[in-house]
Amino acid sequence: MRPEPLTPARTEAEFGCEALAADAASPPLWVIEVPMPLRLWASTGPSPSPERTTTRGLLSVQAVSDAGPGKVLGCGPALSVELAPGRYHLRGQVRSAQYAESGVPPGIDGFAYRIGELADRSCPMDLATRGVHDWDGQFPFTVDTALDLNADGRREVRVEYQMGFMNPGTRLLVNEAYPRCLTVVADVPAHLRPLPARTHGFSDLRFSFWRLHPVDGFGGRMTIEYDGKYDAATSAYDVSRFIRCRDGYPGESPAADRERERLCERWLRSNDESAVPYETVERWLGAPEHRGRLENPAELAGTQATALLRALDAGGSRWEYSGVNECAPRAKEHAWVFGLRLHAARDPPRAWSREAFVVVRRSPGQPARVSAVLDASPCPVADVPGDLESFVDAWLEKPWREASAEASGSPGLRAQHLRLQRARAAERIESTEVSGCATPPDAPAWLWTARVPAAPPFAGYMSSTPTYLVIKRAAGGFVVDSSAEVRPPPCSL
Repeated sequence: MRPEPLTPARTEAEFGCEALAADAASPPLWVIEVPMPLRLWASTGPSPSPERTTTRGLLSVQAVSDAGPGKVLGCGPALSVELAPGRYHLRGQVRSAQYAESGVPPGIDGFAYRIGELADRSCPMDLATRGVHDWDGQFPFTVDTALDLNADGRREVRVEYQMGFMNPGTRLLVNEAYPRCLTVVADVPAHLRPLPARTHGFSDLRFSFWRLHPVDGFGGRMTIEYDGKYDAATSAYDVSRFIRCRDGYPGESPAADRERERLCERWLRSNDESAVPYETVERWLGAPEHRGRLENPAELAGTQATALLRALDAGGSRWEYSGVNECAPRAKEHAWVFGLRLHAARDPPRAWSREAFVVVRRSPGQPARVSAVLDASPCPVADVPGDLESFVDAWLEKPWREASAEASGSPGLRAQHLRLQRARAAERIESTEVSGCATPPDAPAWLWTARVPAAPPFAGYMSSTPTYLVIKRAAGGFVVDSSAEVRPPPCSL
């Protein structure tokens, strides 16, 4: 490994082999003196397939003589060139439209290399662990080559490591032709286990994530399991069907453990954050040559989309998320709005020039598609009216025959009203809060949350559990629309 940072390319026009060749007068990353015929292998990887790569790197090797720069011998994210005795310059570029306060694009730090005999066309196995850390020896990583994910007779590589505090990580790599050598098909904060079934010739996987309990305020760790399937279109694994939750630290009460698992599963089936299509947005913004697969051409039109992409590709702007909201479902179609901040080259640190809102829709059985870029969110989070909490307080004080006039008739609302009344009378409501939901401006909604201590047989073994009421506008003021034991999706992100 050499740690020299690759040169950032601000625009698409500045990135590529032609741009590197035209930059022969600039100082190289590495001057190589070769005393005898040798082979140089170098790589910015390992990387996912080009369609999944939003941070792209290039290396080039150019012969140099006293007369000046000579022929470019090789250029690409991975290269192998024969070097005759002489002097050579190695240059590198990295291109990412994602914003980083350091100014260094994320994802590529230095490059890997090997200089050996001309006949040496072997792939260095330490490429598989590039970028993987052992945290100064506290968390040693392991490398397993006993896998054959695609049944081609060649062994794949699994690297298990500590991705972050309390989070295990697994990187899976499959073999590619030299000089690319290895391609990342999964790199996730989870343990991965192959399953007997196959998709597109690749073993299905079981993803086991180690996460905090998703219910508000519960705390504690859960093992959250999903199936994973190989996507031939992107040459990578995707998380697919949610399987189950298991308590990471089982306690003294099996019943309380099962209840924690039940609430975890209920929450994830309603508000599965892993289903939020971040990757669709990031690939659309960062992989120009593959955007056509990620768009809905029947909907995506207008100057906002053109201006956003032009600012990133040609204007040198970089983007970061400012927030994401899931809008209320419509005809079983899910929609998310991703807020973006655009940082222009002239902006001071931590300042941005403009905001944009990218709308992504997904219909049942279909992949997510970018459908619009807007100057304002179509479902902003509603501001909380000052009199909303007093309305809920008064609604809970009323008997149901009076409270029903300010309720929608949603199933279970009468029973929830009674439970909250009893908890209030017994002074068992620990706290309440009101927040906005992501809804159209002409149909605002809010979420009222109460935390109530766990009832027997869970008391003493579980944290207090939240109860939710969705409040909407009505002709005479407000109406209690529904109740839930997990946050509704438009009120969750």
